[in-house]
Amino acid sequence: MFADDTTIYLKKSDNYNDLEAILGSWCQASGAKFNLEKTEIIPIGSQKHRDEILLTRKLNPESPPIKQSVNIAKDGQPIRSLGAWIGNKVDNPATWEQVLNKVNKALMRWKEGNPTLNGKRLIVQMIAGGMTQFLTKAQGMPENIENSLISTIRKFIWGEVKSPPIGIEHLYKPPHEGGINLLDIKSRNLAIEITKRAPWTFVTDILINNLKPSGIKSNEDLNTFLHLWSPPTQGTRANTLPNEQKKKLQMQ
Repeated sequence: MFADDTTIYLKKSDNYNDLEAILGSWCQASGAKFNLEKTEIIPIGSQKHRDEILLTRKLNPESPPIKQSVNIAKDGQPIRSLGAWIGNKVDNPATWEQVLNKVNKALMRWKEGNPTLNGKRLIVQMIAGGMTQFLTKAQGMPENIENSLISTIRKFIWGEVKSPPIGIEHLYKPPHEGGINLLDIKSRNLAIEITKRAPWTFVTDILINNLKPSGIKSNEDLNTFLHLWSPPTQGTRANTLPNEQKKKLQMQ
């Protein structure tokens, strides 16, 4: 439970109706109220199991079907959870389209007030930065989305001018170098990638350590980025790593 969001995991042998009964009793005792009509389910497990849940709306053959008002997400359908978009076979770039649309609409509204160049800098920080930072930290920002966002910021700063008086790369610089400290999305995203140390990164360390050359001592396996040897970034051995991990190694 976090703020107004609750995530519950059910086993195949569990009964969804039992969950509703438990939540109902808790609400009576606490005075709280769950909006069960907004419940969304993401089937997990094998493809066969997920397909059976979608077809029968049951967790198992003995359980009653889940109400039609409850959305059961199909493969490829993203579900929003704590600000991130999750699901089976979800297209990460597609989940960003909604965010980009919100950023673009918000910037266009602010532009109607004819802000100064410094005002635009503050608006970019608040809108383009604020609306994308959490999701970038939670899921990473695909390169094509990053480029689209930078293009949106450039258009907000200079409009449809094909040859702006000052390149956006120069605007990223501090005032004493002739810039305005405009938010540099690429640098911001790189900083997020470098500073992230979520629990799954320890699993990544193990995966990368499996690629070490023979003769490396075990006490040099403590952290991927403290190795005395260089993990492979391409080739057969590197291809055993998830794409995100290969990308991080290539950024070193």
